[in-house]
Amino acid sequence: MIKISFELYPEDGRIKPYEHPFGYVFRGLIMEWLHNIEPKLVHEYHSYGKVRPYSIHSIIYDKVPKIEFNLITFDNNLKESLLKDIIKQENPKFKLGQKNYYIGKIYFETINLRKIFDDSKPITSFKIKFITPTYFSTSLGDYPVRFPLPSLLFGNLAKIWNTISERTGDIDTDRFINWINAHVYASFYKLIVKKRLIGKPQPVYGCAGYCNYKVQKINKLFYKKLLEEENREYDYEYVNEDYLNNCRWLEILCKIGEYTNVGTNRTAGLGVIRYYPYKYVNKEILIGTE
Repeated sequence: MIKISFELYPEDGRIKPYEHPFGYVFRGLIMEWLHNIEPKLVHEYHSYGKVRPYSIHSIIYDKVPKIEFNLITFDNNLKESLLKDIIKQENPKFKLGQKNYYIGKIYFETINLRKIFDDSKPITSFKIKFITPTYFSTSLGDYPVRFPLPSLLFGNLAKIWNTISERTGDIDTDRFINWINAHVYASFYKLIVKKRLIGKPQPVYGCAGYCNYKVQKINKLFYKKLLEEENREYDYEYVNEDYLNNCRWLEILCKIGEYTNVGTNRTAGLGVIRYYPYKYVNKEILIGTE
């Protein structure tokens, strides 16, 4: 996975508040750019049911006329196509609305999934800050969910992880969500609903603010039922190991979510999050063999 950061400066040296481009403008820019050099990829990325292999986050600076546009992609074809085209251009520019922006600097950062995987620890208390509006589409109805329920938040991130992980290890999504429903809850939150334009006639609405999450101690009834379904005896060592493994997956997915965004329309700059760990597993809370 790679992060490409563009520093953009307006040709006239001014950025007025009402001219601030939202993430969807950059999504359109990238798709138009890609359409001109690799049109087949545009069709492929918008195939129904596929996880789109990129996310977008833009930062508007108040004190200087500068925009930082971040593109994170885990698709080599997208990365290589864009980079080759940038190298070909002598003075690459972007047209955003009625204004031209020139590229001042380009930064590259490689995100090592294996390092994130190996460095993560079993977490039991943490905060997620929702920087841009976040919402989730579900199969349960036509209306979006604008509260970051643990099952929706981590179900979405698990689906993204399984798409980008390659050989790092997949998540059994259904089993993981069942574990989350039995163990993870929102302990405190301060959220508001904000609207955001995404290039369509109607704006979308999502939550912004922060939410604290906690992991309960091992739910013995959950594991008793799980092991009965697997036709296994109650195994304390197995239960402890599974609990620790799932707590560790929480941190892995939170770290990944800082790059991929989360929820619906994350490719339009929605669902930008930041992760703040508070407390890791204390071995004393694990169950013994008595």
